[in-house]
Amino acid sequence: MEIERKTYMEQGMDFKRLFLVLGKKIWFVLLGAIVGAALGAITYKVVTNIVDGEPEYRASADYYITFFKDGVDYYNAYTWDGILRDDPIVDYALTLLPEEITKDMVKKAVSGEMLGDYRILTVHVNAETPEKANIIAKAYQESLWHFGQEMELLNTVELWSQEEAVTFEKNNKTENAAFLGSLIVVILVIFGLLFYYLLEDAVYVEKDGESRFGLPVYGLLTKGNNEVQKQMFGNNLKHVFGESEVETWNGEIIPSAEDYVRLRSAKNLLVNIPWGRNNGRQVERVLRQLELQGCKVKGLMITDAEDWFVKAYYMIERVKK
Repeated sequence: MEIERKTYMEQGMDFKRLFLVLGKKIWFVLLGAIVGAALGAITYKVVTNIVDGEPEYRASADYYITFFKDGVDYYNAYTWDGILRDDPIVDYALTLLPEEITKDMVKKAVSGEMLGDYRILTVHVNAETPEKANIIAKAYQESLWHFGQEMELLNTVELWSQEEAVTFEKNNKTENAAFLGSLIVVILVIFGLLFYYLLEDAVYVEKDGESRFGLPVYGLLTKGNNEVQKQMFGNNLKHVFGESEVETWNGEIIPSAEDYVRLRSAKNLLVNIPWGRNNGRQVERVLRQLELQGCKVKGLMITDAEDWFVKAYYMIERVKK
């Protein structure tokens, strides 16, 4: 028995069996993806809300810039982000702002970027209240127009569009966090299913029983009483045992003293293994008990198999065609 068990443990992976056994559990992966995405997004939101502290608001505006000769080379995206916080623009804006708004506040609030076209400058104003962001953005409209009039390399700096301040999400990677959470949970679920498969000791097909218990499997009967499987089982019994009576015993149940008396006298004893249940170790135990009690087990049979599994594993429909 020990040698047979070692052979069973060392046999290669049956990928078709793995696919069919775990295929019915694929909903665990889908559920894991949904749960993981939700957990990732929620965790990201909770953490960023703690890190971000007080809410922030942003007012954005687009300006169209026309240049004189050589102005394009001088004023690029990096230069503009710095120029927006230089004294000529900031100081002029301060003359239009309330006294409680300081120069340092303005410099911290304003930033600029060019997203593609060097003639389009986008100015962002971030502040702790929408009113403050809007009033600084308004002051910059006039300050930038004034700046365009004063600088010799610039022709004009005209406002194209101005958006009212809205809540600014500092960390806007919620979708990425959801995807990462989904991916992590899916990987964990897949590894969990594979670990479950490796630990599972159920019998699904004839070679499972033969390689594990070292006994011939005379048949695999299905819940739907598949005629082909019944015929194969009957033919095997007739060929091996002829017309002799065959005694069967459920491999999940330890016999009583009275049962042993009856089973010892059985000339043709088969042990029945219910299909697809984690009963391999129990079946080993029952077989060992039968051996110790002098009951001669001639073979095994598998019962209550799912018809779809048998058809898919052995590709019965394709064979018929």
